[in-house]
Amino acid sequence: MAVKSSYMQLLQYVTAALLVVLVSWHLALRLPWLHGVESFVHTLMPEVVYREITSFSLLLLLAYTALIHGVNGLRIILLEVHHGELWDKAVNAAAVLALLVFGALATYTVVGVEPPA
Repeated sequence: MAVKSSYMQLLQYVTAALLVVLVSWHLALRLPWLHGVESFVHTLMPEVVYREITSFSLLLLLAYTALIHGVNGLRIILLEVHHGELWDKAVNAAAVLALLVFGALATYTVVGVEPPA
């Protein structure tokens, strides 16, 4: 079943708007005075980062949203470059594969990496 291109474009707009909110939140978490440290670099220390356990789900949402936005944007560009049934199927399959591979990598990075002792 083919998805209408207008739905894919709508997905692109929704993920872009969601990224504005999520990236703003992500950058706001790095404000030094929120953590009682003296500089931005200190907010990246493991003891500060892993103290924010509740932010892991939002980090995953940020990663997945950025991934969907990027892969869908590249998919749209590639579908505009060349036309044909075989090309469309190849681009769509590559997009799904990229989402699965990079989604698994993002999940491993956020959830699977053990904090330092």
